[in-house]
Amino acid sequence: MLRWVSACLLASLLIPNGECSDIIGGREAAPHSRPYMALLKTGRSQCAGTLIKADWVLTAAHCKVNSSTTIKLGVHSKKVKDKYVQEFKVLRSIRHNYEEKTKDNDLQLVQLSCKAKLNKAVKILPLPKKFDDVKDGTVCDTAGWGLTSNNLFQLPDKLMEVSLTAINRVKCAAMWKSSIKITTNMMCTLDASGEKDVCRGDSGGPLICKKMFRGIVSFGSQLCGKPERPSVYTFLTKDYKNWIKNEINKKTNTIY
Repeated sequence: MLRWVSACLLASLLIPNGECSDIIGGREAAPHSRPYMALLKTGRSQCAGTLIKADWVLTAAHCKVNSSTTIKLGVHSKKVKDKYVQEFKVLRSIRHNYEEKTKDNDLQLVQLSCKAKLNKAVKILPLPKKFDDVKDGTVCDTAGWGLTSNNLFQLPDKLMEVSLTAINRVKCAAMWKSSIKITTNMMCTLDASGEKDVCRGDSGGPLICKKMFRGIVSFGSQLCGKPERPSVYTFLTKDYKNWIKNEINKKTNTIY
């Protein structure tokens, strides 16, 4: 979902270093079929996130989150009023030790101002129970409200989704070459045709492989859908899951 290009500014998506994310070659998701999706808005900046507890959303660390941020759950169309939409402010945000230059540790916890009411349109997506690498060739899904074309500067109204193929870390690193180091905290997807991808506005959204939450949209090339540059995600490792649990327990005095 991330792609870096000057068009980010035109699209008014304020992401560090011009990084962007949106869905290319995807399809409109069935309304409320992904009830864990969160829409984060800070001024003109937009990101996606994942509801992992009734009052906690997981997103990317590079996403801009502050006291003016609004978080919406139960959203399908951003324009049409829906009885299922719930809106929240931010109680607090906790960034991991994000490295802006290397893009490592790109994850952030956001505590909502109150607990969400869980229903058919708002549900929790569990953190992974396994931490082995996603096998090369595995088809994964992601979703967001990001751009659908490099040539468009208007974000789509409705939630879009796309299926992408995971590639192993060695292939991914070779394709990125020396421009960035692909670490064990990252995983990658690639559509060889260049027709499907994530792009500007979908940063922070979940990557789901074999029905399991495995990654967070992090970064990609300057233009969405380039077959020579894989999209990169924060890989949800066991260490990251422990960090998430510890931070939540620390702030709420409850056992996750």
